[in-house]
This record gives sequence, structure tokens and C-alpha cells, in this order.
Amino acid sequence: MKKIYIIGPVGSGKTTFATKLSKKYNIKYYELDKVSWDDDNGNTKRPEKEAKNIFNKIIKNKSWIIEDVGREKFKKGRSEADIIYYIKLSRIKSYFRVSKRWIKQRLGKKRYNHPPVFKQWLYYISTVNSYYKKEKTRLKELEKYKDKLIFVTNKDIKKIIKGV
Repeated sequence: MKKIYIIGPVGSGKTTFATKLSKKYNIKYYELDKVSWDDDNGNTKRPEKEAKNIFNKIIKNKSWIIEDVGREKFKKGRSEADIIYYIKLSRIKSYFRVSKRWIKQRLGKKRYNHPPVFKQWLYYISTVNSYYKKEKTRLKELEKYKDKLIFVTNKDIKKIIKGV
């Protein structure tokens, strides 16, 4: 059984990677944004206790794939994981990708968890900024998992999916 934790900035391809790994290994994947935010109304943050309960149920499974930006409240998943993939992506590329995503959502060409209003685009940008401000701290915290931590780029992800 595999337990896989994927960490990366907004727009890095975490959900796409998780979806493909899920199909390849026949393991259910979970977006931790959907644990933090109410599924029925993507604009409502779940109470911390409720989010923690959902998360704890997920990591009790024999296998799982979870993807997140590396929030502190989900760090137990990192210790429980067999593999941690850390997606390396430049800040500029992350800005570009979240903007492209938002435009596609506005045009109805991409599904979304949160309505693609201008305020949401600003939120995406602030999330990118927040991610990179905390990156050094996050990487320092991940040093204790060096035996199971794999840094990947989008090229590496394609090879992993193909089994190369």
C-alpha cells in the first residue's frame, strides 16, 4: 500500500499529478483544500475541529494520495506518508499558471472550487506570495523526511506517471 503526500505551490499541478497517480496505482486521492473548505460552498472555511476530523479519517486509510501547499495543520500526513513529492516551480511560473487557471475558470473552460471572481484571482496571487514567503521554513521542516522526500519538476512528474 502507498501513502503519498504531494506538496507544491498553487498552480504547480498538484491535483493533476494526484489524479494521474490515483489512476496509475488505483489509490484514492484527496485535495486538502476540500478538507479546509466546505465542499458545498467553496467560500466557507470549515471549523478547524471538523477539518481535522476529516483529515484524520483520510490518513487512517491503508493507502491515500493527498495534495496540499504544505499547511502546518496537515503535517501529520507528512510523517505518515511513504513518499513526499515536493513540486519545484518558480514564483513567476506560479503567477502565470494561477492567472491562466482563473481566466479559464471565468470562461467556463475549467472547473473550480471557488467562484472565479476578481477577488478570487487576488486570493490566488496572495496565496502564491504566502507560499514562497514560507518556503524556506517549509523546506527546513521537511529535512527530517529526507529519506522519503523527492523533489520533482513537471518533467519529472511526466516520467513518474509513465513509469520511466
